[in-house]
Amino acid sequence: MKQSVCALMAQEVGKALSTVCCFTSRKTSPRDELKCIRGTKSQHPFRWGVSTIETDAEDDDGPGSGDEDVLTSLGASYRAWRVYHREKRAHDYTKSRLVDAIRGEAWLVKQVARVGGAVEGIECTLMKHEDLQAQYQENSYRLHEAEAAALHWKSQCQEVLPELAASNLEKQRLAEELRKVKKLALLAKSRQYLPPRHHESKKRAYSDINFV
Repeated sequence: MKQSVCALMAQEVGKALSTVCCFTSRKTSPRDELKCIRGTKSQHPFRWGVSTIETDAEDDDGPGSGDEDVLTSLGASYRAWRVYHREKRAHDYTKSRLVDAIRGEAWLVKQVARVGGAVEGIECTLMKHEDLQAQYQENSYRLHEAEAAALHWKSQCQEVLPELAASNLEKQRLAEELRKVKKLALLAKSRQYLPPRHHESKKRAYSDINFV
Protein backbone atom coordinates (compact mmCIF):
# COMPACT_ATOMS: atom_id res chain seq x y z
CA MET A 1 0.00 0.00 0.00
CA LYS A 2 2.78 2.44 0.91
CA GLN A 3 4.75 1.54 -2.21
CA SER A 4 1.74 2.16 -4.47
CA VAL A 5 1.06 5.53 -2.83
CA CYS A 6 4.71 6.50 -3.15
CA ALA A 7 4.76 5.44 -6.80
CA LEU A 8 1.64 7.45 -7.56
CA MET A 9 3.03 10.49 -5.77
CA ALA A 10 6.35 10.23 -7.60
CA GLN A 11 4.49 9.89 -10.90
CA GLU A 12 2.38 12.96 -10.15
CA VAL A 13 5.45 14.99 -9.20
CA GLY A 14 7.23 13.93 -12.36
CA LYS A 15 4.27 14.91 -14.47
CA ALA A 16 3.99 18.28 -12.74
CA LEU A 17 7.69 18.99 -13.17
CA SER A 18 7.61 18.04 -16.83
CA THR A 19 4.59 20.27 -17.37
CA VAL A 20 6.21 23.22 -15.56
CA CYS A 21 9.38 22.77 -17.55
CA CYS A 22 7.37 22.80 -20.76
CA PHE A 23 5.48 25.97 -19.85
CA THR A 24 8.30 27.93 -18.23
CA SER A 25 10.97 27.36 -20.88
CA ARG A 26 11.67 30.53 -22.86
CA LYS A 27 12.52 28.86 -26.10
CA THR A 28 10.79 25.62 -26.76
CA SER A 29 12.07 23.38 -29.43
CA PRO A 30 9.80 21.16 -31.50
CA ARG A 31 11.40 18.18 -29.84
CA ASP A 32 10.44 19.46 -26.35
CA GLU A 33 6.91 20.22 -27.52
CA LEU A 34 6.66 16.69 -28.85
CA LYS A 35 7.82 15.33 -25.48
CA CYS A 36 5.23 17.42 -23.64
CA ILE A 37 2.50 16.26 -26.01
CA ARG A 38 3.54 12.62 -25.57
CA GLY A 39 3.62 13.06 -21.78
CA THR A 40 0.12 14.55 -21.67
CA LYS A 41 -1.20 11.87 -23.99
CA SER A 42 0.34 9.08 -21.95
CA GLN A 43 -1.59 10.25 -18.87
CA HIS A 44 -4.90 9.20 -20.45
CA PRO A 45 -5.70 5.55 -21.08
CA PHE A 46 -6.12 4.40 -24.64
CA ARG A 47 -9.73 3.92 -25.64
CA TRP A 48 -10.76 1.99 -28.72
CA GLY A 49 -12.80 3.92 -31.22
CA VAL A 50 -11.75 7.35 -29.95
CA SER A 51 -9.35 9.43 -32.00
CA THR A 52 -6.49 11.42 -30.63
CA ILE A 53 -8.10 14.58 -31.92
CA GLU A 54 -11.08 14.00 -29.65
CA THR A 55 -8.81 13.35 -26.71
CA ASP A 56 -6.90 16.52 -27.48
CA ALA A 57 -10.15 18.42 -27.60
CA GLU A 58 -11.21 16.91 -24.32
CA ASP A 59 -7.87 17.86 -22.82
CA ASP A 60 -8.23 21.40 -24.05
CA ASP A 61 -11.70 21.70 -22.63
CA GLY A 62 -10.90 19.77 -19.37
CA PRO A 63 -9.86 21.08 -15.98
CA GLY A 64 -6.11 20.82 -16.74
CA SER A 65 -6.15 22.86 -19.96
CA GLY A 66 -5.06 26.19 -18.53
CA ASP A 67 -2.19 27.59 -16.51
CA GLU A 68 -4.35 27.74 -13.40
CA ASP A 69 -5.00 24.03 -13.63
CA VAL A 70 -1.28 23.42 -14.03
CA LEU A 71 -0.49 25.50 -10.95
CA THR A 72 -3.26 23.78 -9.01
CA SER A 73 -1.94 20.35 -9.93
CA LEU A 74 1.57 21.52 -9.08
CA GLY A 75 0.44 22.68 -5.60
CA ALA A 76 -1.40 19.44 -5.04
CA SER A 77 1.67 17.49 -6.12
CA TYR A 78 3.87 19.55 -3.81
CA ARG A 79 1.51 18.97 -0.90
CA ALA A 80 1.40 15.28 -1.71
CA TRP A 81 5.19 15.28 -1.88
CA ARG A 82 5.41 16.91 1.55
CA VAL A 83 2.92 14.42 2.98
CA TYR A 84 4.93 11.61 1.46
CA HIS A 85 8.18 12.87 2.99
CA ARG A 86 6.50 13.39 6.37
CA GLU A 87 5.08 9.89 6.32
CA LYS A 88 8.43 8.54 5.17
CA ARG A 89 10.23 10.27 8.05
CA ALA A 90 7.66 8.93 10.51
CA HIS A 91 8.05 5.47 9.02
CA ASP A 92 11.86 5.65 9.26
CA TYR A 93 11.66 6.87 12.85
CA THR A 94 9.24 4.09 13.79
CA LYS A 95 11.46 1.57 12.02
CA SER A 96 14.55 2.79 13.91
CA ARG A 97 12.66 2.63 17.20
CA LEU A 98 11.48 -0.89 16.36
CA VAL A 99 15.04 -1.95 15.53
CA ASP A 100 16.28 -0.50 18.84
CA ALA A 101 13.50 -2.29 20.72
CA ILE A 102 14.35 -5.60 19.01
CA ARG A 103 18.04 -5.16 19.85
CA GLY A 104 17.20 -4.32 23.45
CA GLU A 105 14.96 -7.37 23.69
CA ALA A 106 17.70 -9.58 22.26
CA TRP A 107 20.19 -8.15 24.77
CA LEU A 108 17.78 -8.78 27.62
CA VAL A 109 17.22 -12.35 26.43
CA LYS A 110 20.99 -12.91 26.39
CA GLN A 111 21.35 -11.46 29.87
CA VAL A 112 18.50 -13.61 31.19
CA ALA A 113 20.02 -16.71 29.59
CA ARG A 114 23.41 -15.79 31.07
CA VAL A 115 22.18 -15.30 34.61
CA GLY A 116 19.45 -17.94 34.45
CA GLY A 117 21.62 -20.64 36.01
CA ALA A 118 22.84 -18.27 38.70
CA VAL A 119 19.28 -17.26 39.53
CA GLU A 120 18.21 -20.90 39.79
CA GLY A 121 21.17 -21.61 42.08
CA ILE A 122 20.31 -18.62 44.26
CA GLU A 123 16.68 -19.75 44.46
CA CYS A 124 17.76 -23.27 45.49
CA THR A 125 20.11 -21.80 48.10
CA LEU A 126 17.34 -19.60 49.48
CA MET A 127 14.98 -22.58 49.67
CA LYS A 128 17.61 -24.62 51.51
CA HIS A 129 18.21 -21.69 53.85
CA GLU A 130 14.49 -21.49 54.60
CA ASP A 131 14.39 -25.24 55.28
CA LEU A 132 17.38 -24.96 57.60
CA GLN A 133 15.74 -22.07 59.43
CA ALA A 134 12.58 -24.13 59.92
CA GLN A 135 14.62 -27.07 61.21
CA TYR A 136 16.59 -24.75 63.51
CA GLN A 137 13.40 -23.33 64.97
CA GLU A 138 11.99 -26.81 65.51
CA ASN A 139 15.23 -28.01 67.13
CA SER A 140 15.43 -24.92 69.33
CA TYR A 141 11.85 -25.56 70.48
CA ARG A 142 12.74 -29.16 71.32
CA LEU A 143 15.89 -27.98 73.09
CA HIS A 144 13.86 -25.61 75.26
CA GLU A 145 11.51 -28.45 76.13
CA ALA A 146 14.47 -30.71 77.01
CA GLU A 147 16.05 -27.98 79.16
CA ALA A 148 12.77 -27.49 81.02
CA ALA A 149 12.50 -31.25 81.62
CA ALA A 150 16.13 -31.38 82.80
CA LEU A 151 15.52 -28.54 85.26
CA HIS A 152 12.43 -30.33 86.55
CA TRP A 153 14.30 -33.59 87.10
CA LYS A 154 17.23 -31.75 88.63
CA SER A 155 14.95 -30.15 91.20
CA GLN A 156 13.44 -33.57 91.87
CA CYS A 157 16.93 -35.01 92.38
CA GLN A 158 17.81 -32.19 94.77
CA GLU A 159 14.73 -33.05 96.78
CA VAL A 160 15.50 -36.79 96.77
CA LEU A 161 19.22 -36.50 97.63
CA PRO A 162 18.73 -36.16 101.44
CA GLU A 163 16.42 -39.14 101.46
CA LEU A 164 18.93 -41.07 99.38
CA ALA A 165 21.74 -40.22 101.80
CA ALA A 166 19.60 -41.34 104.76
CA SER A 167 18.72 -44.57 102.99
CA ASN A 168 22.43 -45.18 102.29
CA LEU A 169 23.24 -44.74 105.99
CA GLU A 170 20.41 -47.06 106.92
CA LYS A 171 21.68 -49.55 104.40
CA GLN A 172 25.18 -49.42 105.86
CA ARG A 173 23.80 -49.88 109.41
CA LEU A 174 21.69 -52.83 108.35
CA ALA A 175 24.63 -54.34 106.51
CA GLU A 176 26.77 -54.05 109.64
CA GLU A 177 24.06 -55.67 111.78
CA LEU A 178 23.63 -58.40 109.21
CA ARG A 179 27.35 -59.07 109.26
CA LYS A 180 27.28 -59.37 113.06
CA VAL A 181 24.25 -61.66 112.94
CA LYS A 182 25.92 -63.85 110.37
CA LYS A 183 29.05 -64.05 112.51
CA LEU A 184 27.04 -65.03 115.58
CA ALA A 185 25.12 -67.58 113.55
CA LEU A 186 28.35 -69.12 112.32
CA LEU A 187 29.72 -69.30 115.86
CA ALA A 188 26.53 -70.89 117.12
CA LYS A 189 26.53 -73.34 114.29
CA SER A 190 30.16 -74.26 114.87
CA ARG A 191 29.45 -74.84 118.57
CA GLN A 192 26.47 -76.98 117.72
CA TYR A 193 28.49 -79.37 115.59
CA LEU A 194 31.45 -79.78 118.04
CA PRO A 195 31.82 -83.34 119.66
CA PRO A 196 30.80 -83.71 123.37
CA ARG A 197 34.24 -84.80 124.59
CA HIS A 198 35.68 -81.67 123.30
CA HIS A 199 33.01 -79.82 125.23
CA GLU A 200 33.85 -81.70 128.41
CA SER A 201 37.58 -81.08 128.02
CA LYS A 202 36.83 -77.45 127.47
CA LYS A 203 34.67 -77.42 130.60
CA ARG A 204 37.42 -79.07 132.62
CA ALA A 205 39.99 -76.73 131.26
CA TYR A 206 37.82 -73.81 132.14
CA SER A 207 37.13 -75.22 135.62
CA ASP A 208 40.83 -75.79 136.28
CA ILE A 209 41.63 -72.18 135.57
CA ASN A 210 41.71 -70.18 138.75
CA PHE A 211 40.56 -66.69 138.15
CA VAL A 212 42.38 -64.17 140.34
